[in-house]
Amino acid sequence: MHIAHAVLSLDVGGLERIVLSLVRAGRRAGHRVSVVCVERPGKLGPEAEADGAEVVSLDKPPGRLPEYVGRAGAVLARLKPDVIHAHQIGAAWYVGSAARAAGGPPVLHTEHGNEFARAPSRLAALKARLFYRRTARLIDRFCCVSDEIAAAVCRWRTVPRAKVEVVTNGIPTDPRPGLVPPEEVRAQLGIPPGAPVVGTVGRLAEVKRQDLLVRAVGRLRATFPDVHLLLVGDGEERGRLEALAAEVGLSGRAHFAGYQSCPEQYLRIMSAFALTSRSEGFPVSLLEAWLAGAPAVCSAVGGIPRVVTAGEDGLLFPSGDEAALAAALGRLLGDAGLREELAAAGGRAVRERYSLDRMAAGYEGRYRELLARRGGG
Repeated sequence: MHIAHAVLSLDVGGLERIVLSLVRAGRRAGHRVSVVCVERPGKLGPEAEADGAEVVSLDKPPGRLPEYVGRAGAVLARLKPDVIHAHQIGAAWYVGSAARAAGGPPVLHTEHGNEFARAPSRLAALKARLFYRRTARLIDRFCCVSDEIAAAVCRWRTVPRAKVEVVTNGIPTDPRPGLVPPEEVRAQLGIPPGAPVVGTVGRLAEVKRQDLLVRAVGRLRATFPDVHLLLVGDGEERGRLEALAAEVGLSGRAHFAGYQSCPEQYLRIMSAFALTSRSEGFPVSLLEAWLAGAPAVCSAVGGIPRVVTAGEDGLLFPSGDEAALAAALGRLLGDAGLREELAAAGGRAVRERYSLDRMAAGYEGRYRELLARRGGG
């Protein structure tokens, strides 16, 4: 089988890492895999190629440019995929339009976030719904990574309910070789042995609300004077967050590690992992934190309350509530038994319910179902 994944780019993010994992799973299953990047290959493009995928970029500049549908059609005509798996609605529109015009392969789409909740205004949300409704006509199966996203895309008949299914994210659970020992990571960052570390992994973007985490850790210094803050990731908010860390008294104790291809090494030194987003679908970083043994504190938004059972495998706090976040983090730092209990339960959840093998098998079954309907096997 030849699977063509369609994305805007393979820049760094949870969605893009899911695509990379599916590339690897597809190659292990013996499939031919390609990735069509509508805008640019991004930082993860070379990794996808190293894993055996052919990466093709349409090099589309910003803006809605219908002429690039033709370019997408030429790429599909050369690649001849059996099925297209799109991962952003913009990518689905370009590649799906090209496939429909040529009577090409079936299109499966995965929606990774609630774009309507992230819209800056009601008008923007309405425009997004109209675009989703038009694009959904090009899609044979519309998968969502959480029940919350599925409900959002079905609302007001944006996407026909009969097309919508939920396929939750998954990550590799096999031990990753070559990890640097935690004590070496601490030494590289200048964090003393035994000092508590509160951290997160993700794009430094406004929607992730890492400013809440910076201020909450600043509050913790009164009770835990040796606490350190660790942010793994990069983005447009980095400068503002660095200035905020200095403002709240974390100079020398706030560590900005930038983008890391192996975040597990940093997660393993965290006493507490915090996810502070104001909007989330099904965060890959949470699964990675659990697997690395880091207990989690998460904002109760999007699909997170369906993944985290408060008090059993993590702690939840109301979105945007800095005081509640600080209290939850303080509770974890002050109770080693609770940290171990939550981390162990989270690790079990990943291995039992959120593995890459389970996710990849779910998608492959749907690929084969679509091909059977088209008479392709």
